[in-house]
Amino acid sequence: MEQGLRETVSIIIPSYRGSRRLLELVEKIVNDDYEHKEVIVIVDDPLPDVVKRLKRYEGKIKLITRNGRHGKLSALIRACSEARGDILLFLDDDVIPNCDGFVRKIVEAMRGYDIGEVRKIITGKSLLARMVYYDYVGFNYGNYLFAKKIGRCVGLNGAAFVITRESLERVGGFKPAIAEDLELGLQSYKVGLRFTYIKDPAVLNDPPSNWREWFRQRVRWSVGAAVWIQRHWRTLLRMVKKNPVLVFLVLLFLLPTLASLASALLIHSALLDKLVWLALLSLSSYHPAFAIATLLLSYRFLYTLFKAWIVSLVSFAVYSVFYFVAARKTDLRFNPLEFAIYFFAYAPLWLTLLLAGFIRVLVFKRKDISSWPVKVSDGR
Repeated sequence: MEQGLRETVSIIIPSYRGSRRLLELVEKIVNDDYEHKEVIVIVDDPLPDVVKRLKRYEGKIKLITRNGRHGKLSALIRACSEARGDILLFLDDDVIPNCDGFVRKIVEAMRGYDIGEVRKIITGKSLLARMVYYDYVGFNYGNYLFAKKIGRCVGLNGAAFVITRESLERVGGFKPAIAEDLELGLQSYKVGLRFTYIKDPAVLNDPPSNWREWFRQRVRWSVGAAVWIQRHWRTLLRMVKKNPVLVFLVLLFLLPTLASLASALLIHSALLDKLVWLALLSLSSYHPAFAIATLLLSYRFLYTLFKAWIVSLVSFAVYSVFYFVAARKTDLRFNPLEFAIYFFAYAPLWLTLLLAGFIRVLVFKRKDISSWPVKVSDGR
């Protein structure tokens, strides 16, 4: 171990019941060679076998178990109250460090910084895993750009991140929010915390195990993002005015089909055209002129459809280049065929859920997620 690394690191691992990765993660962290560390594992409603196996690490970890499901936010607040480290490293129970010496490398990467996001690499070979992989290309590259261009964080991905104790106290700790990681990231932006994107080391991150789990996760993300924007739109607007190109670029990376959707809506035939076409079609059997008019209007529809496909294909070509560059910058892979499926099928589905979440919050005023206990406050 390099000399001079004496900061105490508290590694905080929250879990619900105990995932398949939890025990592997705990073993990896316990055996990490960084001397000045404490490991805090907090498990809601744990399975008996999980508790039994975690107790094997007695004396090496601080194990907190709680009956029932109190939620991740509550777990983080409780664990932080127990932590004694100068640096707080948060790891979800579905990640695993990708190398030895992980904690030491984190400490080294945090030199001169207050808060850092750890690069995440999605694992698995299923179609779902390969699609989520490209989500994380966008997530990783977005924070890479924020760290490089302005040195500030706007929103974290909470699966793996690090913050100094002093900085967490400076932002007032974790705030009540569905998306507690986005909330912490924006609070860090407000107070000017120095932000870094940590490319090395990284964590291997499990995707949702199936599409149903993915759907529940994305509903939570979309509702959390909508509440976050509703709370902080003034701050976000000021940030956009200050860094318009950067924000626009990151937004396009996070939502790759947004531009093509907007273009398609702008060029799509009006409802009146469709009503006229139906009327002409109904009259075509009475006079040839109506049939000719119907045919001409049909050609207009085909032209509109053609334009929409041209926009989609051009967008796909441009985004392929962008994502290839983003993958290279963040040491991730890029497969054109996989990305085509992602762009034309998966990304539009994710955008649909995101927009639905915004409607749910902004129109129907529903901010609750039954499977994600947290007290959501409207206070700023």
